[in-house]
Amino acid sequence: MKVLVIGHSRIARRRVLPALRGLSEVNGVAVASRSAEPTEIDPAIPLFNDYETAIKLSAASVAYISVANSDHVRWAERCLHAGMHVIMDKPACLTYNEARSLVDLATTKNRCLAEATVFSYHPQFQALRQAFQDAGSRIMRASAVFSFPPFEKNDFRNRRELGGGALYDLGPYAVATSRLLFGQEPSKVTCEITARQGIDRLDTAFSVLLTYDSGGAMVGHFGFDTEYQNYMHALGPGLSVELQRVFTLPPDVPGRLRMKRNNTEDERVITPADAFAIFLQSVLQAIGKGSWDSFTSAFLADAKLLSKLRRTSGER
Repeated sequence: MKVLVIGHSRIARRRVLPALRGLSEVNGVAVASRSAEPTEIDPAIPLFNDYETAIKLSAASVAYISVANSDHVRWAERCLHAGMHVIMDKPACLTYNEARSLVDLATTKNRCLAEATVFSYHPQFQALRQAFQDAGSRIMRASAVFSFPPFEKNDFRNRRELGGGALYDLGPYAVATSRLLFGQEPSKVTCEITARQGIDRLDTAFSVLLTYDSGGAMVGHFGFDTEYQNYMHALGPGLSVELQRVFTLPPDVPGRLRMKRNNTEDERVITPADAFAIFLQSVLQAIGKGSWDSFTSAFLADAKLLSKLRRTSGER
């Protein structure tokens, strides 16, 4: 399959393009960017300076969309109408209605639609689930923190009109974690904005409390206004597990599960892995098989819960 990367974001430049080039399912990559210089792109990769031209001429069957959040849906629709499968940076959509409409279009066109919540594809999550299974336990409580210093002033995530703000940027980590750990929609959703900035009072941090009919609960603190923190704790009968750098573990760094079982501490080292490559390969293999329902379900479930977070926080 040939893949067209629309946009030249930091993520696309540092993670998506290297991951794509290493996949056997990919037989060609092209880039569409309005800002990238030819010297910034591998000479072997065709570079288009216009998105429409790239969609028409790239001969790609899959598009990876990595533009400002406010432009995601526009270009996803354009690629779907052109017959492409679509993978989108998070947040894929700014509202649940947009997500529902986009899924309906993808279904009509018989095309895959996936949101790149890639952290969940790292083997450390499989190891986490296996640890609870081996202990005969289940996750009942979870806590997560992903917070870091402010972005540069001109970053689009600092601009409300471009889909900026902490809830849009970091909300997908909260909702995907909820889905992964508990496998069900929370029965009660509480979200509070804890910091704002600027004249338009852009949200820069938020906290969540999610509870489930199974008796589980998850709390989380997310933002871009503090010192760097990035970890998760999962607790159940007879077992607790801690993961550091859980949301952005580099491909050359091993994962570490710090476990406490019956008051005895242990650590399990997870072999380094490229979560982006694993995620992209999973999508491309699903496309090759013509079966991508799991990506559609996750796309809608995460959009629905993110919409609830925004409503309960007072953001619209």
